[in-house]
Amino acid sequence: MTVPDESQPIETHLRQGVLVRVRGLSSAAGKSLNGQLGRCDRFEEKTGRWGVLLNDGSSKALKPENLFSFDEYMQIAHGGVVPTSVAPYLEDFQRNPKYGALPGDAGSLVIHKDGKKPGGYATKVEESPMDMLKALQRQGRKASPRLSPEEEGSGKFSKFTVKDSEVTAGSMRFAIIAPEAPKKEKGAERKPLPTVLAVSRGDQRHVARLFRAMRAEQRGWQVLVPMRVDNSSPDFFSPPGMKMLQEFMDAVLDESNSELVPFSVMSGVFHFVGVSHGAASMLGLATLQPERVASLSMVTGFLPTFCSLEAIRSLKDVHFYVGEDDEMGHKEYLKDVSIKLKAVGGHPHTHVVKGAGHYDITEHLDLEEFWRRLEAAR
Repeated sequence: MTVPDESQPIETHLRQGVLVRVRGLSSAAGKSLNGQLGRCDRFEEKTGRWGVLLNDGSSKALKPENLFSFDEYMQIAHGGVVPTSVAPYLEDFQRNPKYGALPGDAGSLVIHKDGKKPGGYATKVEESPMDMLKALQRQGRKASPRLSPEEEGSGKFSKFTVKDSEVTAGSMRFAIIAPEAPKKEKGAERKPLPTVLAVSRGDQRHVARLFRAMRAEQRGWQVLVPMRVDNSSPDFFSPPGMKMLQEFMDAVLDESNSELVPFSVMSGVFHFVGVSHGAASMLGLATLQPERVASLSMVTGFLPTFCSLEAIRSLKDVHFYVGEDDEMGHKEYLKDVSIKLKAVGGHPHTHVVKGAGHYDITEHLDLEEFWRRLEAAR
């Protein structure tokens, strides 16, 4: 373990996925960010900065000392109690001015080499930067849990196949969940099926539990899940990422690419489904190509800053799902998006899922109700 210089404070409580409050920015542009909430996304070891995804969908590269985490807040203000619900603490966490100070200023937690701060509070000394980075990567995987071997063999989750695809905007891959395709006669057209286009949360490089738990193949639907090839690929909620999704839809709808997916897309329109980052991707994509959307189901998420809600005001089947105890502020944010969409003549439906937080909401969803709304939009 690397022992830091005792003159330097040790940054604690920052990890991938943790809720943070921006603080202490002094530039003209930075001051407007102070007090905003977001979450740590990726740590750039070369720059020593965190990529922080703010609740408005924008991303900023910020120094650790300009981030105050919810974990640190609970440690300072409530003795390290692990809350059953984050909601009661959000107002104090975001608004209390004493938590807006930089490390070393009054009211801020600074941990020195001996693990203590003025007043006798003690905490664990962190490991080396590389060990910390590895730990953060492990934390990130917890945010998007994969199935256990037991779950894989339970028969309760769909199997899927993965293919690579090249579009002019870059390389991507995608997963397919679908009924077994009948043997296709040469020259015959593919059978059309209602089709879900779905993007997962987090790294967007996996097939979300929700998409597998839906068991779409049993209902005669197919699900297509675009995935980033690696962490250098653009996020799908960014303009380059959405360009890739648009070109992927073009390829799927092109009958000359009949080997790409086993079934054609019924009526030439998709049912968009996304979780968190993936939901932001699907909402943004819907505003760019509303004519290709049969329905939109967002499980948490946000509106990318470069997109306009007016484009989807005529879309009838828009559903926002958010946890009652969402610790990322998405409950309030999606409420605001819903109000703005209604203001321009839209038709959103917001569903607050009882007992659910941000990261476990898919485990609390009523899948029968979820499917009822999808089927009604066919």
